[in-house]
Formats: sequence, C-alpha cells, structure tokens
Amino acid sequence: MRRFIAIAKTTALEILAEPLSLLVLSASLALAVFAPAFHYHQFGEPSRMARDAGLSALFVGGLLFVIVGAARSVRREFESGTAAVALSHPVSRIQFFLAKACGAYAAFALFALVLGSVTAVIVNGAVIGAAVARKTGDIPRLWGVSYACGVASIVLPYVVGAVLNRFFRFRFALSAFVTALFIAIASLFYRPDVSLARLLPAIALLFVPAAFFAMAATAAATHLKINATSAVCAVLAAAFLPFAGNYCLSNALAAGGAIPWAYVAVAAIAALPAIVAVALAGMSFSPSKL
Repeated sequence: MRRFIAIAKTTALEILAEPLSLLVLSASLALAVFAPAFHYHQFGEPSRMARDAGLSALFVGGLLFVIVGAARSVRREFESGTAAVALSHPVSRIQFFLAKACGAYAAFALFALVLGSVTAVIVNGAVIGAAVARKTGDIPRLWGVSYACGVASIVLPYVVGAVLNRFFRFRFALSAFVTALFIAIASLFYRPDVSLARLLPAIALLFVPAAFFAMAATAAATHLKINATSAVCAVLAAAFLPFAGNYCLSNALAAGGAIPWAYVAVAAIAALPAIVAVALAGMSFSPSKL
C-alpha cells in the first residue's frame, strides 16, 4: 500500500506541475468567470448563465485535464524507463496501473475543487448582483467583489508562481495551481450562501465520466504511443456524447431545482461496468514490452 500511495502521489504532483495542466485550468476558469460577466440577459433566473458556464467548464475542461494528464504521465514513465525500474521491484503491473490512474484522478479532484469553488463564487455574485439591480433599477451585473475573486483566481496564480519560481526555485505550474486552489477556497467565505450546496450533486456527477476517462487514458497509454492514445480517447469521447446529458445536469438546477443524491449514486453504478472494462484492458499490459 505504501508503494501504491507513493506512485499515486507522484503522479498527481507530476500532472499538477505540467504547464499544460495550468493552461487548461486557466482556460476553464476564464470560461466560468468571463462568460457570465459579459452576458447580461438573465433568462428569467439571475444565476443561470453563471451556473451553466461553470459546470460546462468543469465538464469539458475536466475531461481534457484528466485525459491529457494521465496519458502524458504514463507515457513519460514508459519512455524514460521509470516504469521498467518500478516493475522490477515488488510492484505488480496491476498495482502500478491502478496507482497511476488514481493519481490522475486525484489531480482531477483538485482541478474540480478549484473550478467548483469559483463557480459557486460566481453564481453567488450573480444572485447578489441581481438583488442590487432590483433595488437600483440598473442592468443586472455580477457583484464586483465576487467577480474580482474570480479574476484573481486566474491572474494571481501566475504572479505568485513566477515569484516563487524566481526567488525560491519552486516549480512554477505547481505553485500557480496551489495558489489558484487557495484563492478559490478562500473566496467561498465572502458572503457565503447555504443554498449553493445545490451545486454539489451536479459537481459530483462530473466525477463519474472523469473516472472513466482517467482509467481509459491510462489504459490506452500502457499499450500505445501518445498520439494513438489521444486518438483512442477522442473516439471514446465521441461515443460518450449521447450519455453526456446524464452527467452534466445544470438545467436540473434551474428555478430552484435540485439533483437527488440517489441519482448520483445510480449514475455512478451505471458507469461502473465501463470503468472496470477499461481498467482490465489497461492491466493486461506486459512489463517485458515496456
């Protein structure tokens, strides 16, 4: 178990330290923050655009994050010979594979925590801004402080990461990612709203396809080069599209609606056979071919 945790932890940190991971995070945050900020039509509900943009950013950006992160991490291990060294010690191929997949999934969980927190802040800002507009008769806008918190989660990580890298030799991308996480969580404490807990089941649902694609990308990367792995994941993503509406349910939260936790459990169970199938395919790789 100690070796399993060590491999998973190293994988997660490796993915978080990737510049490409930081770019995916920044692009996703930009969609979650700027899309509702520059869209003034409320569609009958102040927080709808903010909620839809945030969950969409988490869904699309999260899948890209976990697929690219898992695939690049596994291929780097194989091509550098690190995997062969690890498997020459008391680490089975099953343990190695599952640890890599779990490490990629843990990195995604931190990505989702940042996006989920910022989404909650922006949704709250939309609600506050609409309340202010009703009193003043002005056009509804995002509440300034909430908007500033969202922008800070995009801009400040680069500044802090650059300073820590320049003067303390910290890894830039990892430092920036951790800074974004800190800012996102700290922003939740500005005028917190208990009703935002309705977002939790919707966010939890997005962990299900992420689990499948973390396993699928890891499995493909154990057998194929990075380009072929990307192609396989693209085909799987296209095949998943008809089922995407079962896991990205922002519309279910409209007009005060809620997603039952029982639905989240059923959706996770429904995806379990597919997750197990790609896991079995990934665990079948031969260490002699590394």
